[in-house]
Formats: sequence, C-alpha cells, structure tokens
Amino acid sequence: MHFHQISFLAAVALCSLLGLSSAESPGAGGDKPGGDKPKASATKTLTGLSVASASPTGTNSPITGGGAASGSASNKIIAVVVGSPTLNKSLVFTPNEISAKPGDIVQFQFSQINHTVTQSSFAEPCMPIQQSDATAAGVHSGFVPVSANETTVQTFDMPINDTKPMFIYCAQGPHCQLGMVMTINVSNQTENLAAYKAAAAKATKNVPANNFQGGVLGNIPKADAIPPPV
Repeated sequence: MHFHQISFLAAVALCSLLGLSSAESPGAGGDKPGGDKPKASATKTLTGLSVASASPTGTNSPITGGGAASGSASNKIIAVVVGSPTLNKSLVFTPNEISAKPGDIVQFQFSQINHTVTQSSFAEPCMPIQQSDATAAGVHSGFVPVSANETTVQTFDMPINDTKPMFIYCAQGPHCQLGMVMTINVSNQTENLAAYKAAAAKATKNVPANNFQGGVLGNIPKADAIPPPV
C-alpha cells in the first residue's frame, strides 16, 4: 500500500504540473476511467424535478430553471466540488459534510484529474454499499476524467429521497484510503466523518461499483460552477 500511495502522489504531482488529467488504473475494477456514460441533455429530470443544467451559482441555491413537478420552493441544489487542480486539495470533496432534505439535489462538480462519486456503508468504506446491503440501490457516477482548460464543468446530480445517512467515497486508485470521502445527513456521534475517514484509511482495497446509478451526468458553464479549493 505504501508503494502505491507514493506512486500515486508522484503521478498526481506530475499531472498537476503538466495540467493533464489522471486516469490511474489501480482500483479501477470493472469500470473504465472516463467510460461511455451518456451525457445528460440540457434539461435533466430527477425524481420528479426538472432542473436546468445551468444550475444557480453557489451552495444551497434554490432549484430553478424548469419548475418542480414535485417538491417545493425550499428545495435546494447543494454544490459539492470534487477534487482540485491544487495538489494538496486534489483528493477532497468540498464541503465534505452536508445536510440535505428530501427533494434537494446534491450536484457534484468535478475538478481536474479523474474521480468517482460512490456510496458505501459506514462499516465498509471504500466498498460499494451493495456488497454489505444487497437491497441498497447505491450511488456510482462512474469515472469522470477532467482535463485542464475545459470550458464547462462536468456534473453528477444526485437526488435526495430521504434523510438516511450517506457515506460517499472516490473509487479511483487509493483516493478513498487517502481521505477522499464525505458524509451526508450524518448526525450519529460515533458514525461521523472523522470515524468514516479513519476507517477508510485502513481499507485494504478501493472498489468501484459495477453499474452507473443514483444520479445524472451532465455539464454546466464554468462560470456557473463553484471555484475549486486552492
């Protein structure tokens, strides 16, 4: 594991210097980095909500641009930036702890390199939730490679259907073990972000889910996206 971590960090550093995207093979499993997932059309329908691709700028923005077939005016688009072109911020979800209500949409906005948004259980971080709960639908964006100087930002819009805790990780290479995890609606004093991150650091492997599920891929103008952390 130490050799792979060192190799990965060296690769990230090189890619950051060259402004290239990274498509590491470790942990890629049965899913190809940048696989042939269909891009969403200009308007995406998510659990009864019609949401314009050009989402409002800013975290917790009200859903606009098409109206809501269900839900209310209080529903939000909650933006989460995935990664960063800055080396020491490249393996983070920003923010990495959020609360969301049913009807809200968490919009993951991908920065440079190559990441996934994948759901696990708390007990088995870095593993698809289906491996611990066969009845779980789960979430997996597939691998989303992003190169430098793109004029749009690739997104993965994930509707929130209930208030159950969700544990999210990046299934690329050793990203999960290196701390690229986040939580949604976690209020348990023991099953929290710090504990999840600590458990992920001890995982022996990082596994992507088999199937794309739980959201819609798309893109928004760069001007409408949240700037990645630097």
